[in-house]
Amino acid sequence: MTRKKRIHTMIRLVLIGLSSLIVIIPLYFVVLNSFKPYSEIAANIAAWPKAPTLANFREAFRRLNFWLALKNTVIITVFSSIGCVVLSGMSGYWIARHPNVFTRTWEILIMCGMCIPFQCIMITFAKMIGLLKLGNHLFGVILSFWVFSLPMSMFLVTGTVKSVPYEIEEAAVIDGCRPLSLYWLVVFPLIKGTMFTIVSLNVLTYWNDYLMTQFILTKNAYRTLQITMQSLFNEAFFSWDTAVAAVTLSILPLFLFFVLAQKQVLDGVTAGSVKG
Repeated sequence: MTRKKRIHTMIRLVLIGLSSLIVIIPLYFVVLNSFKPYSEIAANIAAWPKAPTLANFREAFRRLNFWLALKNTVIITVFSSIGCVVLSGMSGYWIARHPNVFTRTWEILIMCGMCIPFQCIMITFAKMIGLLKLGNHLFGVILSFWVFSLPMSMFLVTGTVKSVPYEIEEAAVIDGCRPLSLYWLVVFPLIKGTMFTIVSLNVLTYWNDYLMTQFILTKNAYRTLQITMQSLFNEAFFSWDTAVAAVTLSILPLFLFFVLAQKQVLDGVTAGSVKG
């Protein structure tokens, strides 16, 4: 290895290390302090706990009504992800395989949705939710997530489908495969890497969303983890022992998901960038 290559390698390693520290250090302090009583947190947030305790987690469970909030969050995340896969997958496939004025026009209109921040249409959207009687319904949040996650998801699917050889589909049609079966049995397995990447990226959004769910779900029975977390922070501004334990509980399911899904995410993360 030449001197120049060694320097470049060293620079890359340093940048990777710094980037990792930026991510790991805040997480480290949150998890570390979740096992410490308030007196130890106030004394030194960087010190190891002298008397580790699980009382913080028990209190966070109680004050968050954790199982109910977790159930609501999981329902919203799972069904939003399923709907996004079905809608963006089939729409992106149809647009990629049927290029004409109509599909191109709709593709452009849908892609424009990626350029509009939710905050710009929040008031209008809230009024639409009220007119449709979707307030305080989990389906109202799920439907909203379908709408706002469709443009980017469909964009990735369209690019991936264009990289799939059309001859494979022609052979399936000759063998008697119908359009719906053609997509789910032939095309979908070939683009499942991209679909899994879409799910992974959207799960992060669905799980951590606060703004949209907060004005759609106002009743306590429908609160998600992020809404209950905000309420807890408002009520217990100085109870940092309970607060950091609640944060740890809220990120643990998401952390486990990404650990288990890491291989599929890496396999599909670049698939949508190749076009044929």
